[in-house]
Amino acid sequence: MGKLANLTVLLLGAVHLGQAASHSPYVQEPLTTPHKRIAIIGAGTGGIGTLRTLVRVLPEELSSGWEVVVFEQRRDIGGVWLPDLNSPRPPELPETPLYGHLRTNGPHPTMTMPHFPFKPYTNLYPHHSLVWQYHQDIVCHWNLSSYFRLNHEVTETRWVGTPEAGRWRVKGQNHGQNESFASDFDHLIVATGHNHYPHEPVILGLDQWKAAAPNRTVVHAIFFRDPADYDNKNVIILGGSGSGRDIANQVVRHANSTYVSLKFEPEDHPQLPFPRLPGLTIKKQIDYFTPHGIVFVDNSTISDVDTVILATGYEYRFPFLTAGGHLDIVSDENEGEEHLTTNLRRLRPLYEHILSLDAAYPLGALYVVGLPIYINSGFNDAALGLFVAYTVAFPHLLASRTELLEHLRADEASQRAAGLDPPYVGHRLVRPGGATVYQDGLVEYLQVRGLAGHPGVPPLGEKFTPPWRTYGMAHGGALRRAWTRVEEAGQGEVRRWLEGVETEEDWADLIARLVEWEQGVEEEEGTSSLLAADEGYVF
Repeated sequence: MGKLANLTVLLLGAVHLGQAASHSPYVQEPLTTPHKRIAIIGAGTGGIGTLRTLVRVLPEELSSGWEVVVFEQRRDIGGVWLPDLNSPRPPELPETPLYGHLRTNGPHPTMTMPHFPFKPYTNLYPHHSLVWQYHQDIVCHWNLSSYFRLNHEVTETRWVGTPEAGRWRVKGQNHGQNESFASDFDHLIVATGHNHYPHEPVILGLDQWKAAAPNRTVVHAIFFRDPADYDNKNVIILGGSGSGRDIANQVVRHANSTYVSLKFEPEDHPQLPFPRLPGLTIKKQIDYFTPHGIVFVDNSTISDVDTVILATGYEYRFPFLTAGGHLDIVSDENEGEEHLTTNLRRLRPLYEHILSLDAAYPLGALYVVGLPIYINSGFNDAALGLFVAYTVAFPHLLASRTELLEHLRADEASQRAAGLDPPYVGHRLVRPGGATVYQDGLVEYLQVRGLAGHPGVPPLGEKFTPPWRTYGMAHGGALRRAWTRVEEAGQGEVRRWLEGVETEEDWADLIARLVEWEQGVEEEEGTSSLLAADEGYVF
């Protein structure tokens, strides 16, 4: 029996989570696929990855009757990797947090779509322009350009129907033609990312501190563009995640003094190592500001700072969902289960950060792609794309809303048992194994329901994430240190390591060789204890 024929006899009743399809009765499915209209909002990594799976990975016999449209409000694809054409100032928000010196904070082989590596001789931690070009290469390789509607800003999405059936009415503005548009779709896939609306924490005394001297400024990291802007400044950076670490690395080379304020001691979180930078002073969490300076929770003070950079992350806002009445902004205490809400740190209720469990429309009507933090972008989005594509094709593969809600509650209970607060943790993948366990779990959901061995889905018992990708993530610190040594030795050494590295297997081998080399060097230096911080490292 062929793969398509196998697909036609998949289970159409509710399936318990983790239960193999072979343990349930089969129901015959007709060979014809109903017409579907699918809207994807956003042409970044998540939108492109989902589009690729829907129209190029899913068997053509399944998707031939589908119409897929990707709405992108900007001039081109690429999401956050597409630079702004200007440099807006507050309160106008930039289109992207991208800045000139930005490079990836993880090695690109771990971030790629399956079996589609970066071009030969690409730096292991490439400049952002090469990441944008990689997105272009994906679109070109799979001939996807006709699916995009550029300069199309979606302003409202509204479900027209009942909890059992209906359509999404998608409205917006075509900025290219300066005209409005409206169209109906069966499925809505939100892939707009989560790096646009700055989170600016309320800190006691901050406004008074800023007003006390004319040279004092407070700015969010989304506006950071050129480290030379901080020449002769005295800077404190709030936050120790990716943007905080990289901005500190840039600013410390220019500022008179540079501080970083962290909520946690660096040694308490080895999976998120803060770089050891000459000239950088790490401080504890800020308690409050006074007109004369800054007071920290350990009662230490500093008075020379004139610039505050808020590397404090972003808020989870989706205005087009809110405008249509499908996403409420709530406090943590008011999060419910009947209606999709955001406390600005997470959306709830979602199954595995992706599938809306809102009771106003059928399961599978709304997906949100790209919410998790600390993931290996392109490869993770490939897993999400598989989950979306196959559950759109076979909606009855989804368990009941009740069962999926139970799964969500159990995950939250495990976080609380570990001393974590789910509304605060949000979409951070804090479970053991991080991104690997998450993306493997989504694909395993498909495997045990009869899709093992079908396009994009490994055979039953085989993990979606190949061991070399897991190895590369687990040894992220060693890789970073190794590549820093290589770059410090000059471009000749960079090219020597990259010589002959072309296929995905070649990049996997390079990662293994670099880690082994770094381990040997650190053993000789007597610094091998640093390697202990690599286990569980995430990007």
